[in-house]
Amino acid sequence: MTDIDYEAVTSGDDNNSPESLRPRSNSYDSYSEAVHRQMEVVFAKHKRVYNQLHKHEKKPNPLDSVGYLSILTYSWCTKFFSKAAKRPLDVNDLFACSQSDSAKENAERFEKLWQEELAKHGPENASVATVFQRFLWRPIIISIAVLVITLGSWFAEASVVVRKLLEYSEQPVADLQYGIILVVILFICQLITCLGFALEFYLNTRWGMRLRTAIVHAVYRKIMRIRNLNGKTAGEIMNLCTSDGQRVLDMVLFLPFLFVGPVLAISGWIYTGILIGPSAILGTGVFFLFFPLQMVIFKIVSSLRESAVSITDARVSKMDEIISNIKVIKMYAWELPFINKIAKVRLNEKVFLEKAAIIQSINLSLSPLVPIIATVVTILVHTLLGDSLTAAQAFTYVACLNSMRVTLMSTPYAIKGVGEASVAAKRIKEILLLEDIEEKNKKPEDQKHAITISKAIFCWNKDAFPSGISEVNGDQCIDEKGKNKINNKPNQETDSKKDDYTNRKELMIKDSIADHTEMCQPFLKIRSKENLMETLFDVDLVIEKGSLVGVCGSVGTGKSSLLSAILNHMICTKGEIATDGSFAYAAQQSWIMNATVRDNILFGKAFDEERYKKALFACCLLEDLKNLSNGDQTMIGERGMNLSGGQKQRISLARALYADHDIYLLDDPLSSVDVHVGQHLFTHLIMQELKNKTVVFVTHQLQYLSHCDKIILMKSGRISETGCHQELIALDGDYADLMRSYNSKQKNNNNLSQQRLTHEQLQKFESMKNGIKIAEEERQPIEGEKLVEEEEEKSEGRIDAKTYHQYTQAAGGYVILVVVLVTFAVTIGCAVFNNWWLSHWLSQGSGDFVPENVTMKSMMITDNPEISFYQTVYGMTVVVYILFTILRSTFFAKVTLQASSKLHDSMFGKVIVATMSFFETTPSGRILNRFSKDMDELDVRLPFNMDLFLQQTMLIILSLFTVAKVFPYFLIAVVIMVVIFGVLINLFRHGFREAKQLDNILRSPWITHISTTVPGLPTIQAYNKTKHYEKQFELLLDNHSVAMLLFNMASRWLGLRLDFVSTLMATFTGILVVLFHGSVSAAYSGLALSYSLQMMAIFQFAVRLTAEVEARFTSVERVIKYIEDVPTEEIEYSKEKNNEWPVNGEVHFKDVCLRYRPNLPQVLNQITFNTRPKEKVGIVGRTGSGKSSLGVALFRLVDTETGCILIDNKDIRNISLFDLRSKMSIIPQDPVLFAGTLRYNLDPFDVCSDADIWNALEKTKMKHVVHGLAEQLEATVANNGDNFSVGEKQLLCMARALLRNNKILMLDEATAAIDTETDSIIQNTLKEAFSDCTILTIAHRIHTVLDSDRILVLQNGEIVQYDKPSVLMESTTSHFNQLMMSTVGSTDKETDV
Repeated sequence: MTDIDYEAVTSGDDNNSPESLRPRSNSYDSYSEAVHRQMEVVFAKHKRVYNQLHKHEKKPNPLDSVGYLSILTYSWCTKFFSKAAKRPLDVNDLFACSQSDSAKENAERFEKLWQEELAKHGPENASVATVFQRFLWRPIIISIAVLVITLGSWFAEASVVVRKLLEYSEQPVADLQYGIILVVILFICQLITCLGFALEFYLNTRWGMRLRTAIVHAVYRKIMRIRNLNGKTAGEIMNLCTSDGQRVLDMVLFLPFLFVGPVLAISGWIYTGILIGPSAILGTGVFFLFFPLQMVIFKIVSSLRESAVSITDARVSKMDEIISNIKVIKMYAWELPFINKIAKVRLNEKVFLEKAAIIQSINLSLSPLVPIIATVVTILVHTLLGDSLTAAQAFTYVACLNSMRVTLMSTPYAIKGVGEASVAAKRIKEILLLEDIEEKNKKPEDQKHAITISKAIFCWNKDAFPSGISEVNGDQCIDEKGKNKINNKPNQETDSKKDDYTNRKELMIKDSIADHTEMCQPFLKIRSKENLMETLFDVDLVIEKGSLVGVCGSVGTGKSSLLSAILNHMICTKGEIATDGSFAYAAQQSWIMNATVRDNILFGKAFDEERYKKALFACCLLEDLKNLSNGDQTMIGERGMNLSGGQKQRISLARALYADHDIYLLDDPLSSVDVHVGQHLFTHLIMQELKNKTVVFVTHQLQYLSHCDKIILMKSGRISETGCHQELIALDGDYADLMRSYNSKQKNNNNLSQQRLTHEQLQKFESMKNGIKIAEEERQPIEGEKLVEEEEEKSEGRIDAKTYHQYTQAAGGYVILVVVLVTFAVTIGCAVFNNWWLSHWLSQGSGDFVPENVTMKSMMITDNPEISFYQTVYGMTVVVYILFTILRSTFFAKVTLQASSKLHDSMFGKVIVATMSFFETTPSGRILNRFSKDMDELDVRLPFNMDLFLQQTMLIILSLFTVAKVFPYFLIAVVIMVVIFGVLINLFRHGFREAKQLDNILRSPWITHISTTVPGLPTIQAYNKTKHYEKQFELLLDNHSVAMLLFNMASRWLGLRLDFVSTLMATFTGILVVLFHGSVSAAYSGLALSYSLQMMAIFQFAVRLTAEVEARFTSVERVIKYIEDVPTEEIEYSKEKNNEWPVNGEVHFKDVCLRYRPNLPQVLNQITFNTRPKEKVGIVGRTGSGKSSLGVALFRLVDTETGCILIDNKDIRNISLFDLRSKMSIIPQDPVLFAGTLRYNLDPFDVCSDADIWNALEKTKMKHVVHGLAEQLEATVANNGDNFSVGEKQLLCMARALLRNNKILMLDEATAAIDTETDSIIQNTLKEAFSDCTILTIAHRIHTVLDSDRILVLQNGEIVQYDKPSVLMESTTSHFNQLMMSTVGSTDKETDV
């Protein structure tokens, strides 16, 4: 890309200074033909790319056009499977989402039902579960009707057809025609059952998907419209949408069985009573005992699930926090505390998961156990009463119970689904009841006014933040239920000295933070009745259209809260606010999307090239685009990870300018950029491009206030003074004191520089911009560099055997696997042996006993002399079965949970020590997907499916063996069946796994969308872009819904075909019964027929479970991929451990070259310098000069390419990362606080005493603030530290550094977000508290490093000067002198008093 000629852009008359732009009516004359010509060069390279961008036209959804037969037989899926068998599939192979399945349509219906529920019952009594019922009642009724027909056919087959066949086999004379007719009827009943189950599954799946989609989209739409999250985190919302949405779907799939099951049980109870007699009524009554037992299990599972979900939310939220702040964690060497934190949460989660898993596994075993118990009770009671029993009666009874067993097999799913859906409903209700942000409809009475606020009091909702801490949206003060320990009395001493300039200045400098809580005592009055927290008081404000309003004040005085009040994010409890115009908002901490640079700037608006160019120039982004490999089409990492703070802020400002709205709210937009870029932004953006707009400009850069039409001084949540610069100076109040304090410091800077910047020098300096790149060197890619992976990798083929091996090893090894298989084999073996023993008993008849006057052996089992032996063995099999079931369930639950926990711990251990490049190129949603959805698969779904799979597999093997033992010719059918199954499974396996992988891959984008947009809610709402982001989410959710629907339908595609093959097998068995009449006893014929009939239920289920378990193992594969493939740092302790190192804190860079990745340019080039012990070194240079890269190299976030860095003559490459980073401290530009206690944030290793912590807080002027908290050091810190202002977070970070008591401290623009007075206090604290440290200070505001021992000047990654400040200023042409002169020039006229 050709370089931009900045000299051509900025040359000419000196129209770039703020003074020359007053009044703000000058036309925009900086865009000459040269600018357009240069801009065309910037865009030429990428125009081809833009023209190629288009949406992929998806194929129509086949479900909208295919016939009923295709739907009934799932033949519309066959094309998908055929394609998958030939080649791997991608997202373009999926069809479009049906309109009836779309997120928009279903979410609107769900929201309508919810509003009706609210209107009818009110917020307290409204039930989301009731909304579920109303949403589903029609399809559920249809599904229940289908299920009644299906199960009725199956029961008729078992109760009538099987009985007739067995009675036929007991007849002495064969009637082949009659037997064949019975077999045909058997086939028809089986076919009806087969198709009925297919239709029932189709209805439940499709409507369950619609409800899931409706819930997820409704939750997201609600989140986009709320005033605040009320303590909810992005992690909790993601977990709700992923896990709870899936559980609602599971509930719908099996819900009809809860209604049909009791009906079938009653029908079976009556029929078996007629068939056998009173003993059957007693035995079948076991089924009725099963349902109350299921209700007990339902309550237990619900309770355990609710507990587990809350802990899972905490774990996922903590993971989200770790991923978001991983750079800080690494630089603090805090991996171990966070590993312990996650381990503790995981341990608590594991307790509930294990209990739920054991109960769930026992519950699954009840399905085959209940028919066995019923049979045993019936036959034992029947024989003990002296009644005889025939084979036809016994195995008809067994067949009836097996048909009823289908409801028992599905009931565990239904109970589990209803229990978890009820928990999900409560969590969803919490979201839906959050307060919506109110739309402003009132406009000012005077059309000349843009904003009017009349005697207003603004509040925050106290529930939005942890107990005991009050949040004021960036500017806050603290209290607990009104009980502040600081005396609330007027500062009369200060008032009495109002005319004494010197004393007042000293008071402001020394006490501006120390008295912060005292000043804010009236600032927070918590109204417990309304649960509100008053924050801004008696606000009277009128802002005229087209005016520039500056807002200033100390840290925590309500500046950011004022903007929040204007944006309607706060609650107005008194007075009124009126606005006229659309808003553009640049937050203090910029919100950047995981999208291209252009998408971040356009923000959903149509592309206007002229307006776009102006935004780029005004926000000083031209050079940044020139250095990006893909220009403005370069993907920005999540949360702007691959951008500097200044670049993020400038993109945010470009977004605001491009929006072309009426009112601009800019929250300290110049704090993250250096002086030169700041002057450019103020000149070209605020003064020039926004000259006809209404601008509310919050700033700590006091030099710009004199150019504002109106100035607002905030103090203690009130507007202390307001007026223009001259009026406030004449007033000689707080504002005048503030400016005198600032000018005093500037005067000292001028004395040091011994010169002022002339008009000619300013022009000369401006022309030098052409020689300096304005690009943050740390993060910029060149050709071939991949900043963010746009698509997730999709593995191809079957699950590797290595995956199964590693899962087995995580579970405990192959010995444990063998033990698990043995317990399953013994348990199922008991069930099969039970039926075989019954057949053997019936076939023995009377045994050796022959009654008198009878010439042949009797078949009356009651006449058998060994009947007690047969009864004892028959009954004991149930006891053994129950004991092994409990043993197997407990052992299996512990083993599978051990496997998932071990894999979780291994994955987390790898992720937390991953290199920074991994986090910069991987969206957080993708990482969180592993720790939320994939771990949910490993914890719950995979064990659940494996349990069923192993049970069904063992039952199939033993059933086939039993039938083949009775009818050896059945092996012919088995061989044919195996061939057919092999073909079907081979075709199915590819498609099913591809569908599952597409399901996993398309889930990540909408999860990432949630994690990206939730933190940006204030910005999205300010720009009125909620509809835009809802539409984006809707499209992402619809794409995933197609893959998810296909995955669920695919399993039934195979199930239907396997059911049909099983039907043929059962029919073949019936034919064998007819053909072998007289050769095989009725008892053994009944045994074979009963197992072949239940084969339809269990065989296709087992094969489907085989594919489903393999599909679930994709989550194991994805977890293992992270364990094996994530690039990691080596953080182990060094062999040579020296607790005394470093002693002096001497840092020596020797020929250091650094590049962030192999295909990127060098960001540090031959850097050589050293610091003396305890020396204070300032590091300056324009944006992109390499300042922050020094810190990256020093903390070894990236290893140097050449050269070395020595600390106390010890090469840091020979020191473990943990030891190295723990021996240094850093106060980053963007302060970070973690959710937890205040003490945990300051001392995560818990090595400091309370006295040490209070001492550190006192030195950083935060003691009184913390002392005012109810729980003080144990006070809760909100997620991201949102209940502290940016300035206060910075002070707490400084206290954290002080507690580390290291010999080396780096400050990376640590005071950028702090006002001038606070900055002065901090500078004094640094001198006093860190006097024994070597301090490296990266600074934009050069005056903050003028008292350093030496100053290092960087340019383009190279050192251009390094000496004492006085020496550097001697040369009028030196780089530092020009930087200094520019600073002086930019602040000279503005600060005159």
